[in-house]
Amino acid sequence: MINEILLRRRNHIYLEERLLTGSGDQSLRVLTMMKNIESLGYIFSRELYERLCATEKGALDAFYLELVRLLKSRVGADHEWRPMYPNFPQEVMERSQEELYLNAVVHYWSGGAAYPPVQKQERLPVPDETKAVVLSSGTREELPEIFRNLAEANGSWSEQDRQDIRWYFANVPDAAEWLPDRIPEKENAAYIGKCCLELCPLTGAGMLKKYFRTAADVLRLSAALSGGDVSLAKKVRFRSFRRQERRILMDLLSEASGLLEEMHGRPEVWKRFGERLHPGEFHAEQYVRVRAAFEKIRNDCPVEPFAGRVEQALLKKDAFRAVEILKARPGERARRRDMLLRMEQREVPGEKLSWQEARIRKMQTQQMILEAFEASAAQVATPVLLQVREHFMHRNHQAFRYYFPKGRLAAARMVANAELLVEEDICRQVAAICEQTLTARFSGLEPMGRVYLSEALKNYIVPFHQRAASKAARTPARGSRLPLDQQAQAVRGFIWWTNMENGERVDLDLSAAIFDEHWNYLEHVSYTHLCSDRYRSCHSGDIVDGGPADGEGVCEFLDVDIKSIIKYGGRYVVYQVYSYTEQIFSDLPHASFGYMERQDVKSGEIFEPRLVRQYMELTSGTKVVIPMILDCAARRMVWCDAGMSLGACRNNAGGNNLESNLSGVALACCTMVNMHRTNLYDLLKLHVDGRGELCETKDNADRIFDAEEGITPFDTDVILAEFMQ
Repeated sequence: MINEILLRRRNHIYLEERLLTGSGDQSLRVLTMMKNIESLGYIFSRELYERLCATEKGALDAFYLELVRLLKSRVGADHEWRPMYPNFPQEVMERSQEELYLNAVVHYWSGGAAYPPVQKQERLPVPDETKAVVLSSGTREELPEIFRNLAEANGSWSEQDRQDIRWYFANVPDAAEWLPDRIPEKENAAYIGKCCLELCPLTGAGMLKKYFRTAADVLRLSAALSGGDVSLAKKVRFRSFRRQERRILMDLLSEASGLLEEMHGRPEVWKRFGERLHPGEFHAEQYVRVRAAFEKIRNDCPVEPFAGRVEQALLKKDAFRAVEILKARPGERARRRDMLLRMEQREVPGEKLSWQEARIRKMQTQQMILEAFEASAAQVATPVLLQVREHFMHRNHQAFRYYFPKGRLAAARMVANAELLVEEDICRQVAAICEQTLTARFSGLEPMGRVYLSEALKNYIVPFHQRAASKAARTPARGSRLPLDQQAQAVRGFIWWTNMENGERVDLDLSAAIFDEHWNYLEHVSYTHLCSDRYRSCHSGDIVDGGPADGEGVCEFLDVDIKSIIKYGGRYVVYQVYSYTEQIFSDLPHASFGYMERQDVKSGEIFEPRLVRQYMELTSGTKVVIPMILDCAARRMVWCDAGMSLGACRNNAGGNNLESNLSGVALACCTMVNMHRTNLYDLLKLHVDGRGELCETKDNADRIFDAEEGITPFDTDVILAEFMQ
């Protein structure tokens, strides 16, 4: 597991010192190993090569077998890849529509057992021009560094992050001692609290008070202990807590701030929590306030929460009152900055104002709001300041504003921006306040020295929220633009899956919709339309039965020819995966998606591990996933990794396939492509302005930030811990 973590996060390999015997020369054996892993897209660094050459023979063989297993799992080479048509894509392109239809019908009639009687033909080798990933030598001491980075991350974790944290607590005896004094992300703190109580209660329980200071913090911890949603966005079914756990939760609540207000913000949640906590059983004096609060919430005693006071002021158009209330919560005030600046100040009864006087009053109100923001900006968290800055830099420069209600891509909304404009000078002032505050904050951190900052980082989004990110070989933030290789002529998407463990049939469908630059639908490729002659795009055939959960699984491929898309007026290709049998992806034992970049779709095996550019598990809690959008004109991939709800995106036709969901898909993807989010270049440039010196070449740099070397966009633990403080 150590090498699995180091490989995934650093492309490093750890070798125990005791295995470095220094006797014998294993160079020929190591060269053979390196040549073999080239087929998976990896090679050894010189340092790692030399260390392996000094490794004892038996340990070297064991190391190689484990390494190959790990590398295969990163690119999907640990599965069988046998599509319906083994000579794809040429075989599908050459068959008539009648033949393809008949073969599909026979396959359906047989319940997925019958395949076309085709003999696999020999294929030309793939051009050997692939750039391999370099594996370097790592150390065991990197584990505490990774663990601490994750704990200090100022952004939510992915499921993979949570698994790594839990492994660390379960396998490192002094894990709790490596925890920092502050865990900035509340959801992460809740999960760490869960690990402390479950895996090292003797050392971890006493450290919880510094992380859980508000009633909401304690509620998140109880949700984590119950296996529920720590964001509290979904309903939590609290489990029965042990007596010791209940005492710890009561101790935390007895010192927590905002207890009554938090309870009245989520009354039903707290009532259900109280039913499991049994606060009445704790009679000590220190719990009087907690018992009284639960008694009030059970009896529905009215308390006007903070949010209610703010909403009342906004409804009355009382900007001064709203700003005054929000002083207590600078972060919330920053998030509401746009609404406050657009709000007209209420008129005094009987007062008649000319338009000039009304304009002056609005300007005075806006100036008051700006001054209040500037005075409190230093108290606002870095992620919020970055998002506010980005919002006001671009808010007036697009015809529509885009929203994802509760983060759901399928519920994307576009609102005309014409009537919601804020004066450009005001927008610049807000953005400038954010930049000045961030630069001053970063200047207090450790100096960076000379820094090389690649322009390529402008294509990568800051990973603010990785909560729902799928497990992947590399996990970019949603909305990031991944460049295509200049030699690539086609993109081959692929899926692999099995049936449920109880034998229930699973049918997944890989599809692609082609749109022009204005998101007008042009054509699609799916199980209903295997081949597009015009756009030279092709599907490998619809398989309807995944086979046993512990078996070889089944797969589908889908090729898109980039030049043909552009030639006939297309631009965007949206890859989609549908659960036709309507299981939720997160419930499936095995389901994955990836893509390759191909110079020639006819050469090489259908699945070539070294050409895989991204490979991910499909773990969304939905029945539809949009993994990525291919922008053919810009030759880049827009990473989505987004689940969609059928109910939110279905057309009037209904149905669980691409054709029934085109309008919703187009809107959601248009939204994803056009949204402005803070990129890594802008974040790191603010750091350089505050505590470093920009240099033009890597040779003269003390620190390198690039898409391929140094600190990369995929070093999310480093980015969130060190550069989001």
